[in-house]
Amino acid sequence: MEGEPVNVNEFQELARQALPKMHYDYYTGGVEDQYTLKENVEAFHRITFQPRMLVDVSRIDFSTTVLGYNISAPIMIAPSGLHKLAHPEGEIATARAAAVSNSIMVLSSMSSCTIEEVASSCNAVQFFQLYVSRDVSAQLVQRAERNGYKAIVLTVDVPRLGRREADIKSKMILLQVKNFEGLSSTKVDNDDGSKLEAFSKRTFDNSLC
Repeated sequence: MEGEPVNVNEFQELARQALPKMHYDYYTGGVEDQYTLKENVEAFHRITFQPRMLVDVSRIDFSTTVLGYNISAPIMIAPSGLHKLAHPEGEIATARAAAVSNSIMVLSSMSSCTIEEVASSCNAVQFFQLYVSRDVSAQLVQRAERNGYKAIVLTVDVPRLGRREADIKSKMILLQVKNFEGLSSTKVDNDDGSKLEAFSKRTFDNSLC
């Protein structure tokens, strides 16, 4: 690719070229036939903007507030795990980007950096995401509170990880999930498929209701 990327698709192509296939598949793949992943993309295609003429656009302000915190635009960094698969600094680098952009980062409990490491890296407003067993969650919430996180984001769409076929084929290796050290074993002995799937089955609370 010549020149700097100018849109999301070009960033994705650069990622495909730079990352090991296992890691690229983890970031870009969905579950089963990937129907929901495709539908998510199509949903964005259905969003259109209505042009309005003779409207003063010399001063445009996208800023808004989330739970009382000012951000530069109604865009936040959603929780996603294992950023060190793509960058050596992992979620610490993501948090710095949130601070520079005056946005909010939601740190995943499946982060490859600890709650404490990310909190000490910058002054971004940070929320913390939970979707794990209740006893582990209680301790993670206490750590997030001690380290200045402003809100808890409860993820309820993954009571059980979907069947990610690309991860199964590549025998996805589970990067160290540092927030669970001392709370829950991250060692996975499964050699038949995705170690991420095996870890998730043991860790997520599928009785949440």
